[in-house]
Amino acid sequence: MRKGIVLFVCAFVFLPILLFGMEKRVRVSGKIAGLAGREVVLLDSDYRTELARVKGNGDRFDMRVSVEVGDARPYYIYVPDLGDLGPSMVIPTMYLYIDTEHTRVEAKIEQGSLKREKIKGSSAMAEYEGLLAKNPCEKELDVAGKAYNEAFNEYNMVNQTEENLRVLKRASDRLDSLYRARAEAFLAMIPQNRTSKMLAVIVHENYREAPVEQLEQIVSQFDTSIRDCYPLRMMMERIARVKAAAVGSVAPEFELKDLNGNLVKLSSLRGKYVLIDFWASWCGPCRKEIPNVKNVYESFGDKGLVVIGLSVDNSEKAWRKAVEEEQVDYLQLHDSDGIMWKLYDFDGIPFMILISPEGVILERGLRGAYVRKNVERYLLGERYASIKRDLDEMDELYNREAAGYCEIEDVLKKAEISEKMGREYQKRTDFFLNGLKQLEGSQLGLELLDENLFRLEHDYDTFALALQALGDRLPESELRTKIQNKFEELKAEQLIGEAPDFELTDARGKKVRLSSFRGKEVLLDFWASWCAPCRSKNKELNKHYKELKKKGVEVISVSLDNDKKKWLEAVKQDKISWIQLADLNGFEKSDVKKVYKVKAVPTVYWIGADGMIKAKNPKLEDLLR
Repeated sequence: MRKGIVLFVCAFVFLPILLFGMEKRVRVSGKIAGLAGREVVLLDSDYRTELARVKGNGDRFDMRVSVEVGDARPYYIYVPDLGDLGPSMVIPTMYLYIDTEHTRVEAKIEQGSLKREKIKGSSAMAEYEGLLAKNPCEKELDVAGKAYNEAFNEYNMVNQTEENLRVLKRASDRLDSLYRARAEAFLAMIPQNRTSKMLAVIVHENYREAPVEQLEQIVSQFDTSIRDCYPLRMMMERIARVKAAAVGSVAPEFELKDLNGNLVKLSSLRGKYVLIDFWASWCGPCRKEIPNVKNVYESFGDKGLVVIGLSVDNSEKAWRKAVEEEQVDYLQLHDSDGIMWKLYDFDGIPFMILISPEGVILERGLRGAYVRKNVERYLLGERYASIKRDLDEMDELYNREAAGYCEIEDVLKKAEISEKMGREYQKRTDFFLNGLKQLEGSQLGLELLDENLFRLEHDYDTFALALQALGDRLPESELRTKIQNKFEELKAEQLIGEAPDFELTDARGKKVRLSSFRGKEVLLDFWASWCAPCRSKNKELNKHYKELKKKGVEVISVSLDNDKKKWLEAVKQDKISWIQLADLNGFEKSDVKKVYKVKAVPTVYWIGADGMIKAKNPKLEDLLR
C-alpha cells in the first residue's frame, strides 16, 4: 500500500516524457489564493522542463508561452516556494490540460500544498473531469480516501496501537480494492469512447505499469484516428521500451565513461557474459548488494564474466567517492545523463541484468543469491552437465568391471579384477578432480563434490585435493559448512606426526620393532590375504620393489589376518620378498590397526627417515621420484 496519505499518491501520477505535438502560443492565467506574489512556473509534460516563469501579482498570475496543444498531454503549474519537485508530503504542483488559446486556473494554497479548484477554457479538462465523474467508483473512492487518510494520521501521528494498525490495514485494503475496480470500470468505457483522447489519458494513468500484452490490447481498442495522442504514444513507447529491454532481446547499446574518462561501449564486450549492476551512491540496498557482486566477480571474472557497476548518480563526485569507499575493482561506468532508467526499463535499484556473449539479455532483476546462481547456470551449466555425464559413463564402466566380483571365490582372480577396477577408479578420481578445478569457486562445483562425498569419506588425500581444486572463493553456505565439517572429521582421524612404534613377529617368529628402521624411508603396508585389492597391490609392489630398495625405501607389510597359514600361503603365492610382519589377532581385534587408524585395507603409510609420517596411501610414482 501507499506510504503516505492519498494526496501524496495522487500528486505524481503524471511523469511522462516530452513528445512532439502542435506548438501554439497560448495564455495561461488565474488566481491562486494564498500566492501572495510568489513565483509561478509552468512545467512541461516531463515534469522537469521549465516553459515559463512569472512573478505573481498578489494572488494572480498571467503568462504567455508556446506549448504543444491538442494531443492530450499534461502540463504542471508549480509554485517553487512550496517545495522541491519529487516525493514529499507537501504538493507544490497541480496538473492541467491546455487545448485553447486561453486557459484560466483557479486554485488555492492550503496547508502548504497547491490544490486545484477549477480549470476554465479547456474542453479537454472538462471532458477529463466528466469521465472521472461517470466512474461508478469515484464517490466511494472519495469516502475511502478520506477514511484512509484519517486512519493513516491516527496510526502514524497519534497512537501506534494494534487496533489502529488493523483499522489502517482495513482502510488500505478497501482503497486498493476500489482503485482496481475504478481502473477496470475505465477500461469498460473504451468501446463507447474509442475516439476520446481524455479517456486514453485516464486509462494510461491507471495502466502505465501494466504488462506489455495488456497495454497492446488497450491501445488496439482505441480508434486509429487518435493513435498519435500523447497517452497512447506513451503506452506504445513503453511497449517498445519493454520489448527492447526484455529477456531474449539484444541488450540496448550504450557508451559511457569509466573512472578514467574512457568511453566504453557495451557492444565492445561481446564474446563474454556481462553482469550489469545498476546502482547509486545514495541507495542503501545497492551498497549492501555490492559485496555479493564483488564475490561473484572474484569467482568468475577469470571464467568469461565481465561485471559492470553502472551508477545512475546525478553527482559524479558522489559516484567516485562511493566506488572508493566500496573498494570495487570491476568495471565502473557512470550514467551522467540518466538514460538508463528508460533504456533498460527499470524503476528501482539495485537492478541487475545478465547478458550473453551474443549480447542477448538472459536475466533481469537479479538479487542476492540469484546473482551467483544464474551466473553459474549460464557460465558453467553446460560444463557441469558434461562432467556429470562423463562421470556417469565412468561409473557405468566401473560397475561393468565390478559385475560378479563378490561372487568370485578365488582371491587371485578377484585381485586381477580389482587391478582393473583400481585403474578405472583412479581414472575417475583424476577426472573428478579436474572437473572440480573447472568449476572452481562455484556452487555447482560444491554440489558436484557433495554428490561424490560418499566416495571421499575414507579418502582423506583425495578429499583434500577436491577442496583445493574447488578453491576458497565460495561464499558461506549450509552446504559448504556441511562439507567442511565432513572434511574436518576425516582430518581428525588421520595419523600425523611421529609414527607409533610397535613390535610384531615375522614369518619365522622373530620379533621386529618398527623403530629399528629409523634412518631409513619406510613404506608400511597394512594388508590381509583375503583382501583382493591388497593382493593386487602386492603385485604392483613386486614390480617396483627392487627400484624402491635401491632408493633406500624399506617395505614392511603388516598382515591383519587371523589365520597364520593363510597369511604365509598368500606371501608365497604373491612371491613377496620384503619384510613380512603379522598381527594375528585379525582385522577387527588388531591393536596396531587401531593405533594406525586403519579403517580399511590396503592402507599404506610413508614414514620418513626421521620416523615422521610423510603421507598416507602415497602413489608409487611419488615414492620413485
